[in-house]
Amino acid sequence: MEEPLYAELQREVQRKLGRCLIRIQQYELLLKEMLAKREVSLQTGRKGLVPEDSESNFKTLGQLAGELTDEYFQPTLTDAETPLPDKSTDEKEQPPGSFHLSFSVSIAPEAHAKMVKELQELVDLRNDLVHHFLEGQDLLSEQGCIAADMYLQDCYSEIDRHLASLREWAKSSNESKLSMAAFVISPEFQEFLLAGMKPSSSEREGALPKFVEVLRQAEGEVAIDGWTPLSAAIEFAKGTAPDVTLKTHRFGSWRQVLSEARVFEVSRLSNAVSI
Repeated sequence: MEEPLYAELQREVQRKLGRCLIRIQQYELLLKEMLAKREVSLQTGRKGLVPEDSESNFKTLGQLAGELTDEYFQPTLTDAETPLPDKSTDEKEQPPGSFHLSFSVSIAPEAHAKMVKELQELVDLRNDLVHHFLEGQDLLSEQGCIAADMYLQDCYSEIDRHLASLREWAKSSNESKLSMAAFVISPEFQEFLLAGMKPSSSEREGALPKFVEVLRQAEGEVAIDGWTPLSAAIEFAKGTAPDVTLKTHRFGSWRQVLSEARVFEVSRLSNAVSI
């Protein structure tokens, strides 16, 4: 059977429609990845930032675009305006030594409004290609196929423009996260984080009687000429009271214990400490 004159043009239209749909899916996949990593958490002792669980994989392009402009990109507020509550900061149990981070970008209200409008146009374009393309195009005539070809060419250019912008946003976002990750695993930040977790002096005072008791016992067992070498007292404590440890009660050293207890006479001879 001889093909109609528009058959080759029709196949070209099919090819360009498929190209547009693939480009849209590339956009959606990158957008899902970007939004999924908007919220991250950190736990002491675990290197790197961990993405929070995300429902982005189950959202439509319209829902993703809404999340992008509602939570990721937010209009800059004036001094008189009250910021909206962050939807991502629902109160939930956090393990000790951990915290939650969420990323957002503040942009001028005019730029934000333009972004919302353009993303809605992209969503409408996607819906037209997926659901209404055949209704709006005449693919059974030569002129109709030429018109559809030109329409798809314009669609591809528009989708590609959006994808290029999204790639730039994702690149900047990833660079920010890498910088943050490098900072939170640095010794300086770990020291800062742990400093807030250290017990107060009053908490250490509550543990001092245990240390005093075991040191008094050591005085009666390992004293030499009336003095008890600190090294011998520490070994005695390890053997008789293994639960009385510096790490457990957050003391920096046994010398700190002696200093805060203030009940022992201390002698320093030949770089050794006796009590």
